[in-house]
Amino acid sequence: MASLWMGDVDENMNESFIMQAFQVMGETALSVKIIRNRFTGALSGYCFVEFPDHAAASRCLVNVNGKLIPSANPPKRFKLKHALYTKPPDPSPPTRNPAAEYMQAFNYYSQQFQHMFSNWKYDQKSGYDSSQQYGYTANNWQAPEVYAEEELEDPSPSVDVNEANKDFMQQSDELYDALICCRWQPLDSVTSKIPTES
Repeated sequence: MASLWMGDVDENMNESFIMQAFQVMGETALSVKIIRNRFTGALSGYCFVEFPDHAAASRCLVNVNGKLIPSANPPKRFKLKHALYTKPPDPSPPTRNPAAEYMQAFNYYSQQFQHMFSNWKYDQKSGYDSSQQYGYTANNWQAPEVYAEEELEDPSPSVDVNEANKDFMQQSDELYDALICCRWQPLDSVTSKIPTES
């Protein structure tokens, strides 16, 4: 069930009058509850109208809201909104327990990995681990290749940088010429005149 809040309710309106007004507008209300002051009994000026479902309440809000209330004297318009029922806030918000969260995550992942590795077996004859789940056994694993000492190369051989530069400059005449042209010629003394380009 769903409810709408209806405002601008006066003393000339009662529950049956409001239900009949909705019926004339083509909407079926299940019940109406007019709110009064519990001590004085005076009208609070609003009521709650209950509908069979949220779709009916939303349809009524779109079709009826703002239209004239039939037989209302003086003339009034429907003033409708969605009813908001809120509970008071919880005085003590839930506290976080990091240790419990950690243990929950640890237990979850432990179960996952335990299930994954439960199929691995150690074969004492071959000395290899095998998993029946993926079809790996010691028989179909490849043995590591054996290399002679001289076949293995040093992954980081020493490089003579000067030799490499000489080789590169011999292959590139253009680079060599550019380096020779830009070379600074030493002066005879600190007070010597700097030569100009001729």
